[in-house]
Amino acid sequence: MSDLRVEADGPVLRLTIDREQRRNALNDPVLRGMIAAVREPGDARVILVTGAGDKVFCAGADLSLMSEEATGLERHEARGGLRELMIAMRRCPLPVVARVQGLCLAGGVGLALGCDLVVASEAAEFGLPEVNLGLWPFMVSVLLARHCSPKLALDLMLSGRRLPAREAAAAGLVSRLVPAENLDSVVETLAGELAAKPPVAVRLGKAAFAAVEETSYEAALEAMQGQLSLITQTGDAAEGVAAFFQKRPPQWSGR
Repeated sequence: MSDLRVEADGPVLRLTIDREQRRNALNDPVLRGMIAAVREPGDARVILVTGAGDKVFCAGADLSLMSEEATGLERHEARGGLRELMIAMRRCPLPVVARVQGLCLAGGVGLALGCDLVVASEAAEFGLPEVNLGLWPFMVSVLLARHCSPKLALDLMLSGRRLPAREAAAAGLVSRLVPAENLDSVVETLAGELAAKPPVAVRLGKAAFAAVEETSYEAALEAMQGQLSLITQTGDAAEGVAAFFQKRPPQWSGR
């Protein structure tokens, strides 16, 4: 049995960490499988990321691997899997949505924040307990600092405390917070809505959003002016405007 379930359902590609007995901890097969799926999503229009069961989304790296026979260099290179995955999700032209149904800890927080949207159950909890093990969430801190205030980020990393889903949403770590019993219906509806959006606009828009985060104010405005001129020349833009005036649903071509 694979530690990662990759299931194509029409325009939706589902990636499920299937290690419930290990609290859906990340190991090399899971990370490599996710990287491959995100880089080559086939005909999908949206990617969903979640964990098996209803108690844990992902508890981070599988700590049992630290006790295995391996050199320091081998362990260092193995940890690069999470870095590669977060970069792959950022570069992916498709919307990537995290479905967080329970505990989201350590590297699991990095996995969730690496997704474009995070839909969480009100029963979910987020935490960075690495400090209690003599460790530190170094790579996760890169994303954490981009999603919440520096004070809260440092609080979570220093204290190792768990943040209830409602507080996580208020802090900017969650896109949509829903009752546990509504999680699946909300996620499925959102996936369908995202899959129906014009793919060219989504691809260009997502790339532009990422670029703006790393660009100065004036340079970003100039670059986005160019992107606006580019997107107005696409077939999808022409179709969208025509459909608006003709009062009909648009038929996206992806060009």
